[in-house]
Amino acid sequence: MKIEAVLVMIFCLFSSFLLNINLHEHDKYVNILEQKTEKYVLGESPARGRILDRNGKVLVDNVGVINIVYRKKPYVSYQDELDLANTLREYVTDYPVTDKMKKEYFLLTHNDGSELLTDEEKKLYDERKLTLEEINNLKWERITLEMISYSEEELKVIYLYNLMNSGYYYEDKYLFREIDEDKSLKIMELNNPLLSIKVTSKRKYPYNEVLKSILGNVGSIPKEEVDTYIDDGYSLEDTVGISGIEKVYDKVLQGTKAKYILQDDYSLKLISDSEVGNDLYLNIDIDLQLFLEDTLRSELALAHQKKQSIYFHDAYSIIGEPSTGNILAMAGILYNDDGSFKDITYTALSSSYAMGSVVKGASSSVGYMTGAITVGEKILDSCVKLYYQPAKCSYKRLGYVDDITALKTSSNYFQFITAIKTTNNKYHYNMELPVTIDNFNTYRNVFKSYGLGALTEIDLPNEQIGMIGEKISGDLLLNLAIGQYDTYTPVELFQYINTIANRGKRLKINIAKQEDVKVLNEVGLENAYYDRILEGFYQVFHGGTASSYASYNLDVLGKTGTSETFYDSNSDGVVDTKTINSTVAFFFPRANPRYSMIVVAPNITNSEDYTYPFTKNVSLKVTNHLQDSGYLN
Repeated sequence: MKIEAVLVMIFCLFSSFLLNINLHEHDKYVNILEQKTEKYVLGESPARGRILDRNGKVLVDNVGVINIVYRKKPYVSYQDELDLANTLREYVTDYPVTDKMKKEYFLLTHNDGSELLTDEEKKLYDERKLTLEEINNLKWERITLEMISYSEEELKVIYLYNLMNSGYYYEDKYLFREIDEDKSLKIMELNNPLLSIKVTSKRKYPYNEVLKSILGNVGSIPKEEVDTYIDDGYSLEDTVGISGIEKVYDKVLQGTKAKYILQDDYSLKLISDSEVGNDLYLNIDIDLQLFLEDTLRSELALAHQKKQSIYFHDAYSIIGEPSTGNILAMAGILYNDDGSFKDITYTALSSSYAMGSVVKGASSSVGYMTGAITVGEKILDSCVKLYYQPAKCSYKRLGYVDDITALKTSSNYFQFITAIKTTNNKYHYNMELPVTIDNFNTYRNVFKSYGLGALTEIDLPNEQIGMIGEKISGDLLLNLAIGQYDTYTPVELFQYINTIANRGKRLKINIAKQEDVKVLNEVGLENAYYDRILEGFYQVFHGGTASSYASYNLDVLGKTGTSETFYDSNSDGVVDTKTINSTVAFFFPRANPRYSMIVVAPNITNSEDYTYPFTKNVSLKVTNHLQDSGYLN
């Protein structure tokens, strides 16, 4: 009875298993069977989605290009292919051929190199004393350069034949890419059933080189990233975004490939059609972008008419929305010695500079958060003299200043005294100022919370932070407090001024439109202190150091900056010439900030007496344009 019961249980389990397969998992196992028995082939990458600006103007489009492809058939011999290559060679203009290809062609056209072997070697092979690999190696080694010294016409044949036999048997072989219509018609007039026209797409840029480095490029999967792409479901032959926006949003822009079944005769049966990729909208306003670039170029050209601007070659500017982190326009322009210009916008993510007093909003935050600044307390602007260090002063004597007027007039002395207080020391003439890395981190941690010295998480690849100074001294701590030690990128400066505008809320920076605003962190400074910083920033543009940077009625708030730096004047790798960086960062209006802007002008002058007003001119022109063109309506 026990045995019978066990058999009944086994029968029930087996029946249950079969029932489950037939009723519940039938489709699953049918799919597995198809995958094992059917050979599926995916078509080529379809047209990518377009990239458009915020108003729907096309920045990156697709244009059709004509290609001639060859489809192998089982009945075609190598001699047929050589004959076809000879017929087509007159249409070949570029024909890169390697020695390997030449040797393969030699063997193909010389009875597989039989004459390269001795009778004894052939006998040893027949007796299986030499392997096929050894025989092939002997042939290969005996092909001399003289034997494969082919004419240009023969090289064209070798090139075409190699194309006909590359890749999988069932794949289309591209013999001619992006050819003109006349040439394609002449080739098709040959009426060869193995040749056909295939129209594919390539990227088109209606605005030419504008924002090209930001938009990025498409191409083959980079060798160093093959494994990553394969793991992500791509095929080796796919066209992908390899830089910029094209790379970051490749999954959006990529279309869906057509799917085929490979049949017994190597023909392909279509299973599902391809689909074009999705369009991508950016936050960029292309009209504002064009105006910003034109302004930078014209001001760079004017600056170079002044002898003091001999080392002033590049400049950056970013315009955006502080409430969202969206970038409306972003430009980096390089002035070449011959008077031409080059787009270097992408280096706004990697090139870093000492930004100067523009960072004092963050510096004041350190003072408030540590108790080193007493609200409303006035001190007489002067100089700080540390032991064995030259005196450090404001750009001029500013009289009595408090936490607000110190921002308005850009008092270095006020920030020096604040920095000394953060170390629990009290300033006196010629004092020693012992400091630790913790004193530096007190500043750096707050600066990072604003975006200075931190990744902005902009939706572009290869962002870098600026340089963090490694040396520790009291003098350098004072430099750090006024933006003359650590360096920051233009995008970091942009995020910083946005964080000020948002009262301490640091937002991710976006080039492409996003569904949500991402908050990276909050500074943690009380609103009452932000009231003081914002009032100081307001006074900067209304009677302070930036009084003529924008129209008074725009209610602009911000900060200017200058920083001493050094420049490699003769490109020998040694910085040898003292120069000045000039910066400005601002936003408006005060009550509900709609726009923010930064301008960075590295090495703008090598003179202590004259600086071309580049940052002022750019800021004024752009803000006037925003006002006159209806952006503020």
